[in-house]
Amino acid sequence: METLDLHKVYIIGVSGGPDSMALLDMCRRHGVSMVVAHVNYQKRESAARDMQIVQDYCKQYGIACEVYMQNKQCTYNFQAFARDVRYAFYRSLCEIYHAQGVLLAHQMDDHIETYLMQKETKRLGSYYGIRKKGIVLGVKVYRPLLTKSKKQLEEYCAQHGVEYGIDESNLSDDYARNRMRHHVVDKMTTKEKQALCDTIEQENKAWQALCLKCQSFLSTWNGSIASLQDLEEEMLMQVLAQFIFEQCAMHVSRKELVTLKELICHHANQWTRDIGSSYLIYSEYGKLCCDVKEDVSYSYTLQTLEELHTPYFHIGKEGKGSEALTLYEADFPITIRSYRQGDRIAMRFGSKRVSRWFIDRKIPQAVRRRYPIVENAQGKVILVPNLGCDITHFSNNPTCFVVK
Repeated sequence: METLDLHKVYIIGVSGGPDSMALLDMCRRHGVSMVVAHVNYQKRESAARDMQIVQDYCKQYGIACEVYMQNKQCTYNFQAFARDVRYAFYRSLCEIYHAQGVLLAHQMDDHIETYLMQKETKRLGSYYGIRKKGIVLGVKVYRPLLTKSKKQLEEYCAQHGVEYGIDESNLSDDYARNRMRHHVVDKMTTKEKQALCDTIEQENKAWQALCLKCQSFLSTWNGSIASLQDLEEEMLMQVLAQFIFEQCAMHVSRKELVTLKELICHHANQWTRDIGSSYLIYSEYGKLCCDVKEDVSYSYTLQTLEELHTPYFHIGKEGKGSEALTLYEADFPITIRSYRQGDRIAMRFGSKRVSRWFIDRKIPQAVRRRYPIVENAQGKVILVPNLGCDITHFSNNPTCFVVK
């Protein structure tokens, strides 16, 4: 609490439970300038009671209180949905009141629960447990109670006559976090909790040191798989985690990282693997690559010749000899489309598979999927830019150039 700037305004998230009501009372006594933010999801019977507790406290002490009545339909996991709603509300209040940030009442038990769940699920993130401060969904967040246990905060409320409500949904074992709390954390002694917090702090220091090494490696890495194979296992895993997060903005499980490590270390041939539903990670010509998993097929049909600019190619009057094309009336309409498996072109030295040319030129998969192929009206491939045109469409006075 001592680190808060008393000349600044803070938004304080208050649910009406013992943790947030204790934080609210501490802030008031400490002289913090604040605006209380309460979200009523209208899902629990006790929701109106909790809202009333918060409003009554604020009215008693003349504290500004903003309430958001949640009426939107939840279309995905409710816990994630509720979090998104909450932080959107916080962000809007920060803008309205020009606030320094948001104060939240996460405490020691929450910190330990998060750490234990990270270990149980083997998730590799950027921090063990809960940070004292950070930015969440664009909102600057401060958590001043991480050194206090839930029991200490309940005792604080009792000693200072602070009313609070109990969220009945926290009493069940319906959620994984509740099960961790009821069956593990609640059974720990104060001494055991503090010892575990000390362990978490040491692990975070070691973890941050590793992350800095990985950032240094990635800053000069050229994608070489051979250089990945030289790394120690734990550093390789974290390099992969950071690389995927930078490329795909998503965290992957340790199980997935182990699979990728095995592919990198023991598979010399090219391989491809899905990352989530939207990305691919793959090995290609000794490099590790990441690309969006999308259908990039396209097709442009021209009845007559015209200058054309697209994201994939353009038709113009200038270019290289291997982009030149001489067209005849019988060729129209021509079609310029994305590459398809099995495409062939009749060159002066015989029929050539386009895929073979890709391999010979070491053209990346991401480029191949978008590569332009020119067909005439008979469905015959007559030009592959940079490979050249077929034998019947070559001349010293080309009609146009199709530039990749």
